[in-house]
Amino acid sequence: MVSALVIGTLEPCKEPLFEAHESNGDNIRFWEDAWLERKILLLGFQISIASLGYMAAEYRIFGRARVLIEYLNNIAYPTIEDRRVWIPDSNKSFSIKSCFLNIKDSGNIPNFGPYNMGAPTTVLKDLETLLLKSSQEEQSEVRYCAVRWATYLFDSQHCPSRFICMLGAADSSLDVREMALEGLFLMKHDELSMSGKSDVRYPNLEAMLDYILKQQPKLLDSTEMREQRLLFPSKTYVVMVKFLLKCFESELEENRSLQESSMFQSAIQNMCLLVEHAMAFEGSIELHANASKTLIAIGSCIPEMIASRYAQKVSWIKQLLSHVDLDTRESAARLLGIASSTLPIAASSAIISELVASVSGKQKLRFEAQHGALCAIGYVTADCMSRTPSIPEALFQNTLKFLVDVVNSETATLASVAMQALGHIALRVQLPALINDSNSIDILTILNEKLMKLLSGDDTKAIQKIVIAIGHICVMETSTSRLNLVLDLIFSLCRSKVEDVLFAAGEALSFLWGGVPVTADVILRTNYSTLSTSSNFLMGDVNLALSKYSANGTNTASEDFHSTIRDMITRKLFDNLLYSTRKEERCAGAVWLLSITMYCGHHPAIQKMLPEIQEAFSHLLGEQNELTQELASQGMSIVYELGDESMKKNLVNALLAEDSEVFQEGAIGGGLNGGKLSTYKELCNLANEMGQPDLIYRFMDLANHQTSLNSKRGAAFGFSKIAKQAGDVLKPHLRLLIPRLVRYQYDPDKNVQDAMSHIWKSLVEDSKKTIDEHFDVIVDDLLLQCGSRLWRSREASCLALADIIQGRKFDQLSPE
Repeated sequence: MVSALVIGTLEPCKEPLFEAHESNGDNIRFWEDAWLERKILLLGFQISIASLGYMAAEYRIFGRARVLIEYLNNIAYPTIEDRRVWIPDSNKSFSIKSCFLNIKDSGNIPNFGPYNMGAPTTVLKDLETLLLKSSQEEQSEVRYCAVRWATYLFDSQHCPSRFICMLGAADSSLDVREMALEGLFLMKHDELSMSGKSDVRYPNLEAMLDYILKQQPKLLDSTEMREQRLLFPSKTYVVMVKFLLKCFESELEENRSLQESSMFQSAIQNMCLLVEHAMAFEGSIELHANASKTLIAIGSCIPEMIASRYAQKVSWIKQLLSHVDLDTRESAARLLGIASSTLPIAASSAIISELVASVSGKQKLRFEAQHGALCAIGYVTADCMSRTPSIPEALFQNTLKFLVDVVNSETATLASVAMQALGHIALRVQLPALINDSNSIDILTILNEKLMKLLSGDDTKAIQKIVIAIGHICVMETSTSRLNLVLDLIFSLCRSKVEDVLFAAGEALSFLWGGVPVTADVILRTNYSTLSTSSNFLMGDVNLALSKYSANGTNTASEDFHSTIRDMITRKLFDNLLYSTRKEERCAGAVWLLSITMYCGHHPAIQKMLPEIQEAFSHLLGEQNELTQELASQGMSIVYELGDESMKKNLVNALLAEDSEVFQEGAIGGGLNGGKLSTYKELCNLANEMGQPDLIYRFMDLANHQTSLNSKRGAAFGFSKIAKQAGDVLKPHLRLLIPRLVRYQYDPDKNVQDAMSHIWKSLVEDSKKTIDEHFDVIVDDLLLQCGSRLWRSREASCLALADIIQGRKFDQLSPE
């Protein structure tokens, strides 16, 4: 450990600038052949030199010098190529730049943690200034070190260092960019975690904004013109907007009452100004998409403030409706819908008429403008119909006729957007029949033939939008004939082989079933896209924007009608699809039953059906189709999660009773590339060997977890959180589990190996350490199983033994 620090002379002679004495008697001296300002030297003294205790006696002299070299190069020297560090003990010298390269490439700089040595404020301010200046230096090595020190020297709530990371995110060097993202906690591995929770403490939003505005005061210039130039590079803006949104959400999560604070509201106004500047024409598509979504995210938490602010900027929002980026257009349409809620109904009606006229006029708009206008018509009309008084009946009829005409006459892409608009309107009010020459005709009856044609087409994205829109149309529906027509449309997809289409149909059926835990406000006034991407409803993980809304998506007036529809859906699934002779119909049945169980799992009707649902899924475990098998096993896990203690006990008993008949060749886990999946029977055996048959569900969760990580369906249903809970439940049983899991990983059946490996990886953080700690128990189990009557157990045990004893010392293997 460093026990002393001697500050050397500043005379321009060959005297040591720093001398550190280690407990083992070694001396490290740093020499410099030019003047060094006293101010810099004092800063060097202040910067936690005591933290150099990481130096161990076995480090090479150059290794011991590394941290101080990095600091001096990064901060102290403006002309680093001419500087040299002399190590007299080794009679060697190194150029500063070569040291930099060594530091950057080696990755051996220790993480000292936040700077908390109680340095004077003036010193910290000087250090912040020097780091900021160094982050803009010409040499990439200097910039890298500046960003790295900004990341590690200060805690996560330190505003100046986070700003330096924001600037580094736009650096030309990949190393600097990655280090900057790490400092802002925006790396992919920071965002993705099994628990879904983050322990990062973000800066105060007001303080972070104040610092940014101090660095770039022009951000306070209010303008609706998009011609202004960007004040930061696009990549800096992107991470800045993301990080500020994290700060915003973090503060509201800790204290919801902040919404009423005048200081917080002032900070939000400044944040909106910054985001508006980010929408300048020269910004990247990524920047515009992120910025527009940020406005919606803020609006979903404090809608009144955002609505009143952007009601005055309607013309600016309209420009964004023809943006080249789809996400930006949709966000702009949402924002226009939010803003229209504070406008007089006459002004909102004028906006709707203008948008309809722009698309239906003689002059053909480019596709982006048509798409944006159609999206906006849906959002603005939906908002108007939720108000009293609403828009005039004549305008409402005209708008519906226009959207129906678009569906009937346009291509699949625009037709799907028009259907989406109809679905959004139907979330607020039941769609009336269209009045034509004193005759009234149901909208879905008019569209039925066209919709059947569109749903049988090959435009997957259009089909997804259409089928989900059909589900939205039925949320407030009370007409049995219309609901029957909708069911026929959805079930016509039962032979589709496109996964995305099947999952979209499952979402639509969930809306028909009723009890989906989202409201019209969630769908229309947040960054909602689909049920699967909004939150993990089964695990009760509803994000900040959704938490303020009541989780009840079914209109009480239509409950009786939905009860009839639930019976029809149940009969169709259980009587026709799940036990069909056609494998694609069984697959569709599995997808749709899983979707309804997942999204409506807390509905009383689902709770009553849990035993029947488990039976259906257990039957499908023996399927040859990989998707069907995977969904069936995941479905069984979900069924178990949904039950109360009594129900869970009954489910386990039913599962064990069925085991001998149904699951002999059933399967769980495995890869995405086809082939037979691993044997379910072995998972049952593993649970039974431990005397805990209920753990079979936990093994199924973990066996599927690795596969779900690499599939859309896995991400959609949030299986990582289920796997996390399964892992927590199994932790107490690790001592019994480990010997068996080691043996099963050498099973002759490759599929069994895969499943057990997935469970092992989910439960064990350090494989080598775990095997070392449980070595005796593992060997005892393997020796016992070498004499098993089952050839698979004997073979697996021998293979495991041959592998596990390699590299062991004799005293580990010798009998006691």
